[in-house]
Amino acid sequence: MEKYYLKVCFVFCIILLSACGTQTIRKDDQYFRDSELAKSYYQQKDYINAANSYTQLYNQYSEDQFALYAADSWLQIGSSLKAENYLSLVNNNRQALYRVIQAELNIAKGNYEFEIGNINGEYRSRFLKSKALLDQHNQNYLSAALSYIELSSLNEYIDYNNQIINSLSYVSETELNQALYNFEISELQQGWLEASIISLTADDEFAQQWKDRWEGHPAYLLFNQINNYKNIAVLLPLSGVYKNIAKSIQQGMIAAIYQNDRSQQQLTFYDTGSHGESFSNAWYSSIESGAELIIGPLEKNSISQLTQINSSSIPVLLLNQIDQENNPFGFYQFSLSQDDEILNVATRLIAENKKRIMLLAPESESGRTLSKAFEVELNYLGGQVVSYDFYPESTHDYSREIKQALGLNDSRLRARKLQSIISEKLINTPQIRPDIDAIFILAKPKQARLIKPQLKFYQASNVPVYSTSQIFSNSLSPAKDKDLDGIKFCQSHFIINPLSLQSDLNFDVSDINNKKYFAFGFDALSINPKLEWMQRMQNQSVQGLTGQLTVDGNGKIHRELGWAQFIRGIAEIIPSIKTPVESSIESSFNN
Repeated sequence: MEKYYLKVCFVFCIILLSACGTQTIRKDDQYFRDSELAKSYYQQKDYINAANSYTQLYNQYSEDQFALYAADSWLQIGSSLKAENYLSLVNNNRQALYRVIQAELNIAKGNYEFEIGNINGEYRSRFLKSKALLDQHNQNYLSAALSYIELSSLNEYIDYNNQIINSLSYVSETELNQALYNFEISELQQGWLEASIISLTADDEFAQQWKDRWEGHPAYLLFNQINNYKNIAVLLPLSGVYKNIAKSIQQGMIAAIYQNDRSQQQLTFYDTGSHGESFSNAWYSSIESGAELIIGPLEKNSISQLTQINSSSIPVLLLNQIDQENNPFGFYQFSLSQDDEILNVATRLIAENKKRIMLLAPESESGRTLSKAFEVELNYLGGQVVSYDFYPESTHDYSREIKQALGLNDSRLRARKLQSIISEKLINTPQIRPDIDAIFILAKPKQARLIKPQLKFYQASNVPVYSTSQIFSNSLSPAKDKDLDGIKFCQSHFIINPLSLQSDLNFDVSDINNKKYFAFGFDALSINPKLEWMQRMQNQSVQGLTGQLTVDGNGKIHRELGWAQFIRGIAEIIPSIKTPVESSIESSFNN
């Protein structure tokens, strides 16, 4: 019996050993182990190893999920092409992660023409980032702000306040008020919207009420951006040759006080004299009166004196610009010079795919300076000035300069050379240069009315023409301006057609004589509470009557103007192409 028992045990052991010796690892077990390792890399944000692991897994098993996570891993390490390739292998394109990756790839390629829908759950944060960037690009600023606010609540370690403030700065008070009636907004979003409305009025009492109600809310930052100056001194040449300009600026400032409900602000005007002869007295009087902000002076002699005597810590907003490029005095500078318009024109040309430009400018110091600035901006944006010439403003015939710039002289010369070679008589019609996409002219209305018909006479009628605001006359003359038909030019909408803005203004625009300087004064007063904030952020903008306003790090205020085109002698507003700059395009979707 014992022998039989031992024999059975021996056989049983052999069977066990045999089974162990021939055991193989099942495919399912290997599959699980490799995918867990890839998943671990992915969760730890080790995207390089995750990308390689998921790529190998897909190559071995051809599973949708492996291609999806391979695509996302490649995207996170900046390999958009590989991410796109693996995403194309995924059959189920309704998955949340698939849609998130697709949105991020579109934005990375500069494609903002797509519907993003809605995504909840695990990938909500990434969805909101893409949605905010999409809305920002498409100028849906309220929607972008609400997305950024929700993002701030989902991740307390990332500061989205700048993006929120930037987006809200583009939203009108009417739109903000309407949004507050949306029952779907969160309490956090409600606080931001209410603060944004109050910040538009710069009202201390309402601001304090908000702070008492929303203690600890991050939107308190909106009130830190505002300097509520109570006592403002304005230095203008109220007598002498500039008195009419100064009066229009003064009227614009007073209108801005009531438009922006700033009755608590005190404006005191001081006369600097026609050529700065009263500047010193005006300056020290404003200091002694306790001015918290000084706006002005306007003319160069007064500014020259200011750069020599300024030792005050009071902020100054010049109504002109200083010659020193680095601004050692710390002044804010606001002017209506054509410098910004040059950039506006160059940007529009490139946006409309007009890259090879013919330039006509007056033979003057300013004409040559602006021409050089235009060429620099155009080259930077990818364009080129292929021909140019400078015309004398004092004459009425610009045919020589126009023919030279159009290349007609060269065309005739080539014909003559060819005629000298062959015996038969040639019938030659000179042709303009074939490499001109558009013509940019720097000209006043009087000169432009002569240049445009001559361009048509010399076979350039089909070449589009662009110009700056200088071409637009303050006195509407449709009969004269018919010669300007077709020309596109940059100018603020308030100057072109003030009635188009009447519904947003609480004063009668038809009573304004000099709209250009009225708008200048209006904006100088309106923008002052946010000057410090705008300079610090550098990419924040405020819509003014003179254009979309920004402040650079050097304290200079820049204008982005609207656009118009002459049609039957009337300047008609046309859509702008350039969109305001986004405050923050994140370098990685992985933040």
